[in-house]
Amino acid sequence: MSAEKLLKTEGTEDNDHHHDQPCHVNDLPDLTDRLKEQGIYGEYVQWRDKYHRWRKGEAVGAKGENTIESHEKSAQDFEYWYPTVKTFNFRRTISFWGAVTCCEGCLLFLWIPVVETYGIGAESKRFELTKVPNLVGGTLFLAGIYLAYFELINMDSEGIDAGHYNFLWCPWRTLERLGIHYASWLGALGYLIGALFYSVAQVSDFFSLEGLWEARLVENPLIIGGFLFFLSGICELIVNGVFTTKPDRLVWFVAVFNCFGGLTFWLSACPSIVGDAATRIGVAGTIAYLVAALLSLLMWRGEQFGGAMIPSLNNVGGSTTLRRDPATGAVNIIFGTPNSRQEDSLNPKLSWRGIVFLNIYVTICAAQWIAGASCLDHLVYDQTDSRSFWKKLNLLLSCAVNVVMVHMFLVLSSATVNMPKKGDQPYRWLVYMARLLSLLVLWNSFLTLDIQLAPADGLLPSSSNLRG
Repeated sequence: MSAEKLLKTEGTEDNDHHHDQPCHVNDLPDLTDRLKEQGIYGEYVQWRDKYHRWRKGEAVGAKGENTIESHEKSAQDFEYWYPTVKTFNFRRTISFWGAVTCCEGCLLFLWIPVVETYGIGAESKRFELTKVPNLVGGTLFLAGIYLAYFELINMDSEGIDAGHYNFLWCPWRTLERLGIHYASWLGALGYLIGALFYSVAQVSDFFSLEGLWEARLVENPLIIGGFLFFLSGICELIVNGVFTTKPDRLVWFVAVFNCFGGLTFWLSACPSIVGDAATRIGVAGTIAYLVAALLSLLMWRGEQFGGAMIPSLNNVGGSTTLRRDPATGAVNIIFGTPNSRQEDSLNPKLSWRGIVFLNIYVTICAAQWIAGASCLDHLVYDQTDSRSFWKKLNLLLSCAVNVVMVHMFLVLSSATVNMPKKGDQPYRWLVYMARLLSLLVLWNSFLTLDIQLAPADGLLPSSSNLRG
């Protein structure tokens, strides 16, 4: 029976044409209990509210057929991919850290052309200010790509619930049985292999290679890695139907930016084709990947945990909430919850203020990595002045502590995404102090960079030098 009859019940008092109905309104059954039993009452309420707004003349109204069968189909799709709380938290955690590590890696990539273009820092530190951030950024970027691949090869919910994870591969027939598009696993695998080629080039770039060895271990891996990134970006366009749909979804833009980033990475590794524009093209690609990672964080905020490679996880629809049963203490997944401000909600959506602080945390990590790298020249090459050596070692350890501390803030942000309420003391003040501390650490990070990047004569770099 269609749930539209419930709408007739609610609208009878203000619709005269209902008097012509052959049966009396009171004779119609109340389906509220059945909708609640099926776990789809929240979605029905959302549809009803949109329907009422449309009847009042608003431009946006209800979409889709308001039948029990349609709502049950949405609930079944969700339960298929998220049958348990463990599965839900697994996909939620993996998608979060994949986006965060890619953001962090892109910021470090962008630092390198800034140093090379504007001549920031002493010439004696040029190696540490470029090669080290490049390797760290590449490692973080590789981690983000691997997490997306790791999520894909663990799409079988039964294995997650049993604690059996795939780390390198999975039977491809399993993905086929789950309805995963072939372009998804081809693209994820292409990204992973391409990132590994980039890692080979970044490690090899630490050594003074020339001629044939430089071509084999640095130049060729960059070309191959960039080409694989571009092919994987095309796979994302195919999987998300970019060529056949309108740009009205976040994942649409994520796929486009990733494909553009892959193309520019490939071209920037071919200076014989693009000439002196290779650096600028590479910067454009890095910015594209950074924007895609930031949009992925917004997808995560909207409970779309599939990224650009697993659209099945983005299309389950509905709002979700983890709720604790006050009687048993068991945690259950609620699909289609009509009210997002329930007192016992364990995972409300991240606020926009929370998104801003996430980006602050990532920026701090990138700045601390760079500040730590600037100390390595004294620790490795200049050990004649013991006092200077211990100062640099102390700064390096401080940077490492800050990086660990800020990543702990990120863990806290992913687990507790909302500000505790006024009555939840002292936790509310702890969150306030953590955010205040992050702002102080951000300021300290820029001050540390300003001091570390001072010229050899001890003077701080001028503002014109920093801005070029």
